[in-house]
Amino acid sequence: MTERPGPWWRRRVGRFKAYWPTCLPGVRFLAHGTLTHLVPHRATGTYHPTTARAAARLALDELGRGIAGRHRPEELECAQQRLTLAVSAWHSPDSHPGLWLRARLTLLLPQQDAERAQRHQNALREVELRLAQDRLRRQDLARTVCTDRDSARLWWLERHLDDLSALSWASFRDTILPLVGTSVTEHTQAERLAHSLLYVWERLDDVPGRQARFMATARTLFEQMGWSDRFPWPSPSGDLESVAPSPATVPYATEDEQ
Repeated sequence: MTERPGPWWRRRVGRFKAYWPTCLPGVRFLAHGTLTHLVPHRATGTYHPTTARAAARLALDELGRGIAGRHRPEELECAQQRLTLAVSAWHSPDSHPGLWLRARLTLLLPQQDAERAQRHQNALREVELRLAQDRLRRQDLARTVCTDRDSARLWWLERHLDDLSALSWASFRDTILPLVGTSVTEHTQAERLAHSLLYVWERLDDVPGRQARFMATARTLFEQMGWSDRFPWPSPSGDLESVAPSPATVPYATEDEQ
């Protein structure tokens, strides 16, 4: 930027109109106004008036495109102010030595481009909303799913509702269940105990009447511990015959009783 040229220069004023792209593909600013350019008398042999006008328009177009292309459609006001600061004063473009110009331009966003920008904003909001929901879902996973085994199972099932053929509880047990807060304790204690009792119960089926003797012994043990009133004893069935407890299952006498 240099000072205003001297009074010996020739001035030409014309209308200017151009579409400049924004940083959003497919959306453009409309620039319109007046362009003033000056050509010295001594260069009239080199600069024909038409050539000087074309050079001034090209220089202004290059400058305006660089400013508009750095702004989004919603930054119209900011782009307008930057453009005004860049072109309102006299200046000589480096690409066209000897040519001076200035412009008074107004930057607009045409209706069609405004609608395109609005559709882009709507799509962007949908993506941001979906990302926010995914973040909340991950937070819920860390806050609830990873502390509750039932919630973890429901979450795993929900993830595979669209393709139940891909549902693998083995993968859930190997990858997700170890992350649940109490899964280690439950797996090593409760599940092992349950498997042990199931194994014992299945072995009792090998010999008829063994289940009944086992239940009688267990009932006597629970009565000795004072737990029989809260234990959910199974209802008697035909294959569980009533067997009198053996001497080994009779409660031991306490010291007071002796």
